[in-house]
Amino acid sequence: MSKNPSIDLLKGVLILLVMGGHVRELTGAHDLALWVGSGFRMPLMVGISGYLLNVTRTRTDSIHRLMSRYGRRMLVPWLFAGMVYMIASGGALRWTLPFDLLFRPPFHLWYVPTLFFLIMLTRLLPFSPLVLLAAGTPVSLAIMYGFGLNHGPIGDSLFSPDSRFLRYPIFFFFGMLIAEQRISRRHLGIAGTIALLGLLWWSGLRDADNPMAFVPARLLMCLGLIALLPTLLALRLEFAPVNAIGRDSLFFYLWHPLVMGVLVMFGLGPAATMALSVLLLALGCRATARGTLLPLLFGNAPRQGPAAPSLTPSPLPA
Repeated sequence: MSKNPSIDLLKGVLILLVMGGHVRELTGAHDLALWVGSGFRMPLMVGISGYLLNVTRTRTDSIHRLMSRYGRRMLVPWLFAGMVYMIASGGALRWTLPFDLLFRPPFHLWYVPTLFFLIMLTRLLPFSPLVLLAAGTPVSLAIMYGFGLNHGPIGDSLFSPDSRFLRYPIFFFFGMLIAEQRISRRHLGIAGTIALLGLLWWSGLRDADNPMAFVPARLLMCLGLIALLPTLLALRLEFAPVNAIGRDSLFFYLWHPLVMGVLVMFGLGPAATMALSVLLLALGCRATARGTLLPLLFGNAPRQGPAAPSLTPSPLPA
C-alpha cells in the first residue's frame, strides 16, 4: 500500500506553522495569529505522532531493534543538533550537561525526547489506547493547571524532567485512540464543532489572565482537531513543495531556529526571514542527504523506493 500523501502534507503544514510562529517570536510580533498557532501546533504534532504510531510493531519488536530504529531516526540527529545549539549559544560545559539535555532540553529540543518518552511508555505499558488515555489524562491536566502556559522542570533534582514530558500524554494517547476507534461520519460534525468552539474560546483569551480557562479551551480545540485526522487523511491531498517539507520534517524542525536566528541578526523582517529560511533549509536538506553519515547526523528522512513501509511515526515532528 502506498503511503498516504496527506500525511506528509499535514506534517509539512505543521512545520511551516511552527516556523511561522518562531519567526514572529524572534522578530517581536505578538498578534492573534501567533497566539492561535501557539495553542494547537505542538498538541497537534504530538497527536498525529500518536495517530501514526504502529502500536503492534512498537510492542513486538525486540528492544534492540526498537532502539536501533528510533536511535537512527530520532535520537542521533537530536543529540547532534543539541550539541550544535549548545556550542552556538555559548553555554557553559558542566558535568550535568547530559542530564540537562535529556530531561530539560533547551530551546525547541524538548520535542524529540518527549516523543520518544511517549513511545517507550506505549512499549512498557501494554494497555489499550483507551486505558492509556484514562491514565495519562489526570497527569496532563495536573501539569497544565499547575504550570499554566509556562514550561519548566518539575522539581529541582538532577532527574527532574521538563513539564512537557507530562503535559502531552493526553494528546498522544488520544491520537492512538482515534487511530484505533476512528469516528463515525455522523460524529464528525460534533468533532468539528468542538474544535471550532475551542478555537474561538482560545482566541478570546489572548489578552486574558485566566489560567483556569486556558486548559479547557485548548483541550477542546486540540482534541477536536485530532479527532478530525482520519477525515483529513482520507482526502489524500498533495502539494509537492509542502509534502517535501513534511517528508523531512525532522530536519526542518531541528535546524530552523538556527537558520532563522542568523537571518534575524541581519535585520530581515518576518516575511523575508520566513521565505529565506524555507529556501535555505530546503537547500541544506538536499546537501546533507548524500552518503550515510550526513543524513544520520542532520535527520534527513531515508530515501524510499516505490513502496513505502507501514505507518510508523516519522520522527515528526508529527
